[in-house]
Amino acid sequence: MLEVAPHARVAVIDAAFTVLREAACLDDSAEGHRLLIALNRAHHTLSDPGRRARYDDERRAG
Repeated sequence: MLEVAPHARVAVIDAAFTVLREAACLDDSAEGHRLLIALNRAHHTLSDPGRRARYDDERRAG
């Protein structure tokens, strides 16, 4: 969703989120709103070490 490498640092995740969020905010459609929600969820998960570890574990198991 954020188009970052699996081992990306938080600074890279934050930068990608900022760029993609700005682009999504320009789209006033329902799809733009859904994209913004998905970007926020991805950023929330990947920017927190504990949530990111659980996410990585689920991806490996899944």
